[in-house]
Amino acid sequence: MPRKEPTRRKEKAAANKQRIYEAALAVIGEKGFEQTTIHDITTRAGVAIGTFYHHFRSKDGILEENFRRADEAFAAFAQELAEAPGTAEERILRYLDRYALLIEETGFDLVSKIYTYKNKLFVRRGRAMQEGLVKILRDAQEQGELKRDLSPEELCEYLFVAARGVVFHWCLIDGGADIRALMQRHFSLLLPAFVA
Repeated sequence: MPRKEPTRRKEKAAANKQRIYEAALAVIGEKGFEQTTIHDITTRAGVAIGTFYHHFRSKDGILEENFRRADEAFAAFAQELAEAPGTAEERILRYLDRYALLIEETGFDLVSKIYTYKNKLFVRRGRAMQEGLVKILRDAQEQGELKRDLSPEELCEYLFVAARGVVFHWCLIDGGADIRALMQRHFSLLLPAFVA
């Protein structure tokens, strides 16, 4: 059977969810996550509180949606990158540049509010963002391009700890530097330690 076009109701629901999501990110960027209320979000979005709860279980659902979208984008990018020419080091640097670009696009105000020890979504296992890098690292180890001192999963965790450190440093200096250049400089020095 041919797929049906989305109904007007589904289109309206998707538009409401997007409006709530964008309003939430704006308010969180202004006030911080802890100080933002559901009422703040729904007022900015111009929707009823019940509409918010139709799309999100709680305020934490906004962060989960943010991470879900990032993971979705990274899953596609990782597949593309795994098939791209270049050395393992070049592919890893491109991957981390995409991570820095995501930070840049999200903006300092919001990033500085979500890069906190309270946000446990960073360490959630099985996220597509990390799994994509694990595949690149595994392939590079199998090709003999990277040392095998650490498993691909351990190396991925190590690299993401370092990448989050770069982002945290960027937040400490109030976003006063080019995050992509910081990431590249840091990892250009770090990655040779893992090259076979």
